[in-house]
Amino acid sequence: MKKIAVLLVLFVASLSFTQTSRPTVYLEPQQGFETYLAAAISKKGVPVDVVTDKNKAIYILRSAPVEVKSESTGGKIARCLFAYCAGIEDKGNVSVQLIEASSTKMVWAYSVNKQRGGSKNQQSMAEAVAKHFKEFLPNAPVIAEVTSPVPAPAPAPAAVAPTPAPSPVAYQQQGNAHVESATKTTTQILSQDNSLADAARKAKQHKACVDLAKDNPSITCN
Repeated sequence: MKKIAVLLVLFVASLSFTQTSRPTVYLEPQQGFETYLAAAISKKGVPVDVVTDKNKAIYILRSAPVEVKSESTGGKIARCLFAYCAGIEDKGNVSVQLIEASSTKMVWAYSVNKQRGGSKNQQSMAEAVAKHFKEFLPNAPVIAEVTSPVPAPAPAPAAVAPTPAPSPVAYQQQGNAHVESATKTTTQILSQDNSLADAARKAKQHKACVDLAKDNPSITCN
């Protein structure tokens, strides 16, 4: 019972992998033949996803113009009267190329000729292409899924550091410096004034001493 459960899990996992690994194919327009190809791919169960956006495709299936050779009505009647009617239907042929979208490298090509008559030629040729396309896929090279480019985020603008405002301590230091400078200047001025006053007073005293010494030779003035 345990072995059966393990096998069941492996089977489901393989199915999930198969579903997620289906390549995407873009069918290039070709005079309506791409419609027959899409229907044939679905009918034949080709394990691909047909997309309408070329940028999201892993493969591009490109077909050449369908060539249909029609025989005239008179020729058909003559062949039926004098020979046989087999092979009087319209003949068609087409060739396709499978292109790897990422590298534009051709990885597979196929050409088919059919003789069905009318629009059955295109349907028959499309089904033949789908059948051989399905047979090719197991041997197709492994290609990574197409992803849309993600734009790189724009660089953030460089942050400009704000100019720091002077702190209260700086203001206090500057104020103290002005006060100290003013105090020193005032002290110097006062000192100069005191020195001048002392000099004037000493000069006045010396002059008075000299005047007294004129009448009293015993007086000595320093």
